Amino acid sequence: MFKNLGKFAFCCCLAAFGTTQAARAQVGEPQGSFTITVRQGGNVIASDTVTIGPGGQLSDLKATFQDGDPESHEQIGTIGAGNSPIILKVTSDDDPFFRVLHWYIDVPASLADIHSPGPTSLFDPNGGLIDVTVSGLEFDNGALAMPFVLNSPNYYTSFMRDVQGHFYNTPGAHPYNAFGNGIIDIQVPGSLYTDANMGSYNFEVLGTGSSVSWRWNNILPATLATTVTNQFGGTFAPADPGYVFELGLSVAMIQIPEPGTLALLAPAAMFVLRRKRGR
Repeated sequence: MFKNLGKFAFCCCLAAFGTTQAARAQVGEPQGSFTITVRQGGNVIASDTVTIGPGGQLSDLKATFQDGDPESHEQIGTIGAGNSPIILKVTSDDDPFFRVLHWYIDVPASLADIHSPGPTSLFDPNGGLIDVTVSGLEFDNGALAMPFVLNSPNYYTSFMRDVQGHFYNTPGAHPYNAFGNGIIDIQVPGSLYTDANMGSYNFEVLGTGSSVSWRWNNILPATLATTVTNQFGGTFAPADPGYVFELGLSVAMIQIPEPGTLALLAPAAMFVLRRKRGR
C-alpha cells in the first residue's frame, strides 16, 4: 500500500481543474540517466549515476499493485561495517496534468532480500539534516519540464519507515488518518517544503528544461525519541529507536512553458487549503 503515495496527492487540485478546458501539460516517462546523491549533515551517504527507462537499471517504473510485477531497484551505495546495500526504487504515476515520481531509498539486508532491513540504519538519528539531490533527469517525449511540489497539506512529499515498516511520526508529518488514508497520512506535506521556514524541509529547483534537477533538503531525521505508528493507529516507541529502513520522497513534473496550466496552480492550492480549514 506504500506505493500509492502520490496518486491522491493531487485529488483536490484536479477537482479544481475538473471542468477547465485548458491546455494539458504532459511529461513523458523518465529515460536516460541521472545522478542521485544522499547526504546527512553534509556527509555523502550514497551517490551514483543510474540509468532509467526501457533497458535501464530502473526499467519497471510501475508499482506492484499497478502491473503485478515488482518495481526495479538499483544499488546506489553501501553503509555500515558489513557494507549493507543502499538501493533506489522509482515509480511513475501519469495523469493529464502531471507526472508524479516517487523515490524510495532503502537499506535492505541484501540485494537478494530487499524487503528485510539491514543491520545499519540509513541515517544517524544524531547525524543532522538530510538532503537528496537528483540531477540530469530526462523524459522519453523530450518534454521541457519543471520539478514541482504543490504548496498544499494534501500533497505528501516525504516519509520515513522504521525497522518494522512503521511510519515515523517525524516533526511536521500529519497524524494518523488525518485525511482518512490511515497510516499513509503520516507524511510531511508539500506546504512545509514550500513555506518560508528555511531551517527545515525545503524544495529547490536546480534546473528545468529537457534535463531537470532538484533537491529535497533540510529533511529532519528520526531521532531516538521519535515514535512510530502502525497500520491500526497505535503509537509507540520503535523496536530500534532512530533506525530508518526507508526514506520516501515525491516530486511532480509539469511541462513548460504552459502559462495556462501554471496559472491554474494557485487557485487549485487555495481550494485545497480552504477545504482543510473548513473541516
